[in-house]
Amino acid sequence: MSNWIVIYKSNNPNNANIVKSVLEDNEINVVIVDKMDSMHTHLMNAEIELHVSPENEVRAKLIISKNDL
Repeated sequence: MSNWIVIYKSNNPNNANIVKSVLEDNEINVVIVDKMDSMHTHLMNAEIELHVSPENEVRAKLIISKNDL
């Protein structure tokens, strides 16, 4: 997963889950990295990141923008 790309960031877990669901509905594998969890509490602006593989980056960005997510 080290070469996966951050496709979306949010500090709202609900928004992150909606975007994840939409991408998965379009058969794009998504990994959530929750920097808001207890291991990252020292970060003031912690966010939830959605990561996709490089080959899905363009398609994922189009889906996110097309759906105004």
